[in-house]
Amino acid sequence: MFNKKRFVFDNIPDLSGKVAIVTGGNNGIGFITVRELVRKNAHVFIASRSKEKGEAAIEIIKNETKKDAVEFLQLDLKSLNSVKSAAETFLAKNLPLHILINNAGIMATAFETTQDGIQDQFGVNHLGHFLFTNLLLPTIKASAPSRIVNISSVAHQNTPPAGIEFDKLNDPNAHTAFIRYGQSKLANILFTIELDKRLSGTNVYCNSVHPGKQKKKNYSN
Repeated sequence: MFNKKRFVFDNIPDLSGKVAIVTGGNNGIGFITVRELVRKNAHVFIASRSKEKGEAAIEIIKNETKKDAVEFLQLDLKSLNSVKSAAETFLAKNLPLHILINNAGIMATAFETTQDGIQDQFGVNHLGHFLFTNLLLPTIKASAPSRIVNISSVAHQNTPPAGIEFDKLNDPNAHTAFIRYGQSKLANILFTIELDKRLSGTNVYCNSVHPGKQKKKNYSN
C-alpha cells in the first residue's frame, strides 16, 4: 500500500501558475508542505480552523520564502457547515485548483463528537475531507492535470478484522482511541482508491500517503 521512496524538496518542479489548498497547513508537515509549494511559486491557501495560527504561519512563510502568494482559508473540519462555507469561499474566487492536500487531522483523542454528531476522529480525518474534496472536485477536474493527496497513516492497519465498523463509530466504548484513529485512516485510503477509479482518464491523480514520523505531535489541528 505504501512505497518507501526518498523525496527531497528539490524534486518539486516549478509551480508557477498552480493553485493549491493544504488543510492543516499552519503547523507540522502541513506547514512545511505549504512553505515548499510557495517556494516553488505556487499560490497556496492554508485551510485551517484557527485564523490566528494560520495568519502567523503565513507571515513566517512569507519571511522565509520572500514570496506573497499564500492566503488563509477558514476551515473547521468538525463542522460540515464550515466545510461547505470554506469550499464556497474558495470557489467564489474563480480560481483553478491544481493541488488539494487533505492533511489536517486529529490523532488518538478522547471520544468526542463533531458539531454534526459524528465521532470526531472519523468526522475530522475522513468525512470533513470527503465533503471538501467533493465540493471542490468540479474545479479540480476543470483544472487538470491536477492532484488530490490524502494524508493517511500506516495506522490504518490498526483496525478490527472487519475494518471500519460503521455501526459502532459513535459508541464511545466500542474501540480504543488508536483504533478509532486507524479506522479514520483506513477510510482515507479506501476513499482515495475509489476516487482514483472514478477519475480514471481525467488527468486528476489521487494519492494516499503515509507521512512517516514527526518530531511535532500533531494530535490536534
